[in-house]
Amino acid sequence: MRLGVAGLGLIGGGVALGLRDRHEVTGYDTSPEARSAAQARGIRTVDRLVDLLPADAVVVATPLLSIVPTLEALAARAGGAVLVELGSLKAAVAELAERAPAGARIVGLHPMAGSEATGFAAADRAEALAADLARELGGTVTVCSAEIHDRAVAAVSALPLAAAVALSRVARAAAPLDLAVAAGPGLRDATRLAATPTELALGLLAAPGLREHLVSLRAAIAELEGALGDDSALRALLERGRADRP
Repeated sequence: MRLGVAGLGLIGGGVALGLRDRHEVTGYDTSPEARSAAQARGIRTVDRLVDLLPADAVVVATPLLSIVPTLEALAARAGGAVLVELGSLKAAVAELAERAPAGARIVGLHPMAGSEATGFAAADRAEALAADLARELGGTVTVCSAEIHDRAVAAVSALPLAAAVALSRVARAAAPLDLAVAAGPGLRDATRLAATPTELALGLLAAPGLREHLVSLRAAIAELEGALGDDSALRALLERGRADRP
């Protein structure tokens, strides 16, 4: 299969490396440094986005705000190519798919969960191709609407990110010792997402439903606070948390 990859960062670069042994992979990135790094790893690159075409499929792994403009530029001349985007939110992609040129094939995938937005043209064939690529990379494919995908992201990505940011601030203010000295794996693991790059974090925090989830999180913390000193109540909350953990 002739496969293009637009965006050669962590995700796109991983896709290119993961598929190059089974497909004819060509990459593109706006950064000359990223293109050079990909070339050093044996990935053929081009200097213009449109030169990824013609192809059987193009994977768009750009930053979130660049995904729709990239898809628009590709869809205008994609021909039969399936356009597979890997963004963390899908609503804007679903809207684009509704107004894309007739015959455009656009499928949304997400490294943490597969998704396909409603209204995509030629969805069966395009979805099957994207699913095959995901499985080749070791993924397990789950199909859902853009709305359900984005609400899932709010719960499993945006909420933990928000909690990690808040916990980092509170822990630093509360700790009687420098966190560089006092912090162990518990705090480091719980606050890992606070190190998410700002632009990616801003995109995730736009996920629909996050505000309601934060209200629920505050209520759960208040319940835990109210149970302090009551071993029976604490035990019940701890056991519930252990059972609810994925």
